[in-house]
Amino acid sequence: MLPSRLRRWPIVGLLALLLLIAGTAILWLTQYRQPAVRDLVSYFPTREATVLYLDVEAIRASGILDKLVGSTVGEDPEYRAFIAQTGFDYKRDLNRVMMNSAGGIHYFVLQGRFDWAKLKSWAASQGGVCKEDYCHTKGSTPDRIISWRKLRSDMMALASARDEAGARAIDRRAAEPVAFDVPGAPLWLHVPGETMRSTTDLPAGTKMFASALKAADRAVFSLLPDGKNFALAADVACPGAEQAAVLKAQLEGLTNLLLGLLTRERKTPSDSDLSGVLTSGKFDRAGTHVKGRWTVQRAFLDALGGS
Repeated sequence: MLPSRLRRWPIVGLLALLLLIAGTAILWLTQYRQPAVRDLVSYFPTREATVLYLDVEAIRASGILDKLVGSTVGEDPEYRAFIAQTGFDYKRDLNRVMMNSAGGIHYFVLQGRFDWAKLKSWAASQGGVCKEDYCHTKGSTPDRIISWRKLRSDMMALASARDEAGARAIDRRAAEPVAFDVPGAPLWLHVPGETMRSTTDLPAGTKMFASALKAADRAVFSLLPDGKNFALAADVACPGAEQAAVLKAQLEGLTNLLLGLLTRERKTPSDSDLSGVLTSGKFDRAGTHVKGRWTVQRAFLDALGGS
């Protein structure tokens, strides 16, 4: 029979092994846990910008990815060549993306599956340059440089800017207060007031609603599941409570005006076009904020994907 002190060694060894496994697991979770959406915002330089977030994985699972992004992208010869050389296909390999755009400089953080070696080879084939994990190549126009770098194995910093240093500005920073409430939605868009005042290229039927928003400080739009369909929600921040009350009345008035025009033309709102979306609007006010909600039928997304 072994002495008691020797009998304890297997137990000590087992405990040491468990501690090693636990330590490795904690390290892995710390380094590779999926960043929260609010954390992704902190990767970008502080500036007033249009911010777009897509949980591509969730949207892909819902079956509406092609309808929102467009199935014709996959038919583009340049895109097919890019897939062939890099092995990257957004329909399959992209999980999340956040864009931060202002002043003609577009920053992106992408999360998904990347073959970094193939991406470097593709950059070289396009006349680009890679140094360690940082690459840059010419964009589609002479004044654009596309740059990217590896943030971690499943995350990329990507920039479209006027010089090759664009992607260097994308990095993890200490969390700062965000000027808007980050929605818990798979797809959302933050638009600063200045952008709303300068935007003119809008779909027919939406211009009157967009004009009403021009006095706002900012607006956040989000697309959410709503039973078998979806809901488009808006949170519009106004300079004061009085302006918010005026905006709510304007949005309600425009909705009723559109309904009245359809009635006079003996038409009814259609689930497959913007008339069905815009006439479904419901609005509320909370202090300086106006909340809006519109129903988006799957028929509308089907029509959008086919157009």
